[in-house]
Amino acid sequence: MKKILFGLAFSLSLLTNAAIAHHSRANFDSDTVIELTGTVVDYSWRNPHVYMQIEALDSAGVMQSWLIESHSVTGMRGNGWDGETLQIGEHISISGSPDFNADKHFVLLNYVDKTDGQRLYAFGNRNAPRTQPLIEPSEDFSGTWAFDLRSFDIRAAGGGPPADWSYTEAGLEMGAQFHVNENPELECLHIGVPRIVAYPYGMNWERQDDRILIHKEHLDEKRTVWLDANAEALTTEAPSYTGTSYGYFESDNHLVIETNNFLPTKWGSANGVNSSDQKSVVEHYWLADDGMSKSFSFTITDPLYLTEPATVSGNFNKAQNRDLIETACDPAAASRHLTVEQ
Repeated sequence: MKKILFGLAFSLSLLTNAAIAHHSRANFDSDTVIELTGTVVDYSWRNPHVYMQIEALDSAGVMQSWLIESHSVTGMRGNGWDGETLQIGEHISISGSPDFNADKHFVLLNYVDKTDGQRLYAFGNRNAPRTQPLIEPSEDFSGTWAFDLRSFDIRAAGGGPPADWSYTEAGLEMGAQFHVNENPELECLHIGVPRIVAYPYGMNWERQDDRILIHKEHLDEKRTVWLDANAEALTTEAPSYTGTSYGYFESDNHLVIETNNFLPTKWGSANGVNSSDQKSVVEHYWLADDGMSKSFSFTITDPLYLTEPATVSGNFNKAQNRDLIETACDPAAASRHLTVEQ
């Protein structure tokens, strides 16, 4: 049975996949949908991905244990799930895209059907009518923002270093040793700036008189952008993964952020591209006149690994304002796909 698995076909435009990927989903056959009916033996409500395991028959009628990967806690919650949605021993049916290697019994979830008739989607059902929540425009960059997923191909996620960047000998050697399973996110390590900018999770901006507070709903990362050029923190902050940031306005709708004072960070610039304490990042944000979207670009300079600055661009859409829920990243959930991908 061949179908397009809904929710995975995003177009690749300005944003480099390697800058945003957690792990690859190229192992899933997105043109094939399988349906399974079985019993829940595990339901792991953890970030960065919610997993479930069911006992169900395969196409040959043999009982197998199937690992089902789904969205993040945030994404699942937005689609009506919570930590009690499934119970051990519950009887369910699932639809999803299988791993190309059928022997792995590994599936990327589309939806679950419960015995009470309820159907719950992992990545959203765009065919269903939706009641649009009230989305308030932003007047000063503040509010909740959703990454525009149309700007990358999730199936191509998890690739190696960006092919169009220019590398030093150290950078080229690092790229030659690339392996996707070396991703520091598999250990729930912080990815820092600029990678948290271009990542498909929610983001809250709070503008104050002398600073902008940014909270990223991934690995629960926070940063402060100081708007006062004389702020003491600009000279006293200790080096960190997010660096020390100074922001200024070229106009009411154009914000520039300059960041330095970084710690050396594994894959701190992109997949497979480490960053050094010499890294500097310049971000530009342009708020649309209607306050409902903002575009961005950031440029990375790091003479240890890059011979030329590298630039990544993308977009955010204004979302319904909400408090971000701090759900810790669980290393077992972050690396669970490796149990069937070795």
